[in-house]
Amino acid sequence: MRFRMTGPAQLMPVAALASMVLAVAGCSGSNPGADAAAQVAVEFHEMVSSGDPSAGCELLAPAVVEKLENGSAGTCGEKLSALDLPPATRANESKAFGSSAQVFLDEDTVFLTKTGGHWKITAAGCTSRGERPYDCELEGG
Repeated sequence: MRFRMTGPAQLMPVAALASMVLAVAGCSGSNPGADAAAQVAVEFHEMVSSGDPSAGCELLAPAVVEKLENGSAGTCGEKLSALDLPPATRANESKAFGSSAQVFLDEDTVFLTKTGGHWKITAAGCTSRGERPYDCELEGG
C-alpha cells in the first residue's frame, strides 16, 4: 500500500525547498563578494609594484583618484608610484559587508567599495592602530 500526501501537507516540502532556493539566490546575486574584493586588492598591489601604477589607478575609487591628482602636478600613476605602499602579494583574509569590503594582505590592509558592480579601492597602505581608525598611506576624501 502506498501512502500519498494530499492537500496543504503535499505543498509543505515544495514550499520549504522554494524558500531555501530563494534565500541562497538572494545571497549570491550580483555582489562580487569578499573573494572578488581580495582579487582586486592583490591585482592593485601587483600593478603598482610591477611598474604599472597607471593601471593601478583604474582600480581606485573616484574620490581616491581625485585626492591623488589634486594639489601638486602629476598624474595619478606618477603620484601612486611615489607613495610608500608596502609590498603585498597574498590575501590572508577578506570580509565583505554589503557594498564595503576589507582585505587583509600579507603586508597591507585594503578597504574597498562596490561601485557599478565592481570593487574599487578606497584606502590602501593601511596600518591598524588598535581601537583608533586605521592609518592609511592612500585614501579618498
